[in-house]
Amino acid sequence: MFEAVVTHLVRRNLRGVWVRAHPRPGPAVWAANHHSWWDPFALTAVSRALGSRSAVLMLQENLETFRFARAIGAFGTGEPRQGLRFLEQGRHLIIFPEGELRPAGPLANIAPGAAWFACAAKVPLYAVATRIQLRGHQVPEAHLVFDRVDTAGSRAEVTGRLAAQLAESLSELDDGLRQADPRSPIRGFTLAINGRRSYEERITWHG
Repeated sequence: MFEAVVTHLVRRNLRGVWVRAHPRPGPAVWAANHHSWWDPFALTAVSRALGSRSAVLMLQENLETFRFARAIGAFGTGEPRQGLRFLEQGRHLIIFPEGELRPAGPLANIAPGAAWFACAAKVPLYAVATRIQLRGHQVPEAHLVFDRVDTAGSRAEVTGRLAAQLAESLSELDDGLRQADPRSPIRGFTLAINGRRSYEERITWHG
């Protein structure tokens, strides 16, 4: 139910969600940068488009403030067993290892929680570079880059690989956004979720 509501919000308020390198089906940890209010919504909508459900890790104090979030699949940083149960159910676990909403820019230092969940549950770990940006149209667009991260070794080693991959993919994504025609799709991305066309597109569309 919640995922359907989120997808509706994304379709009504974003021009669309574009994805590069779709993740494989099945339970996995998605570790993303967190530079926009829309990040968890876009990721949840993509999870639903893949035929899965998602769960979002929140700071425990925020979850205590927004208790309704439990009803929609959120769990707190002090509840690791709940996260493992969600993975056992086949969900995508959405984690923002920077630990807070930050201004759009380079990746900050990340916490080891995403690596811990992936290693403890023995599920794939993906670095998800995320940008929600207003380009050449009326409403913002979401672009997500999924990269599989090797989970062999210690938690510190996995976290290091995750940080390096996420920083590299985020830098490449920013370069692609700067270089692309703002009214055209970015090369290498496919539209995962269609959204709201701008007035200009509605006027000129004859299909």
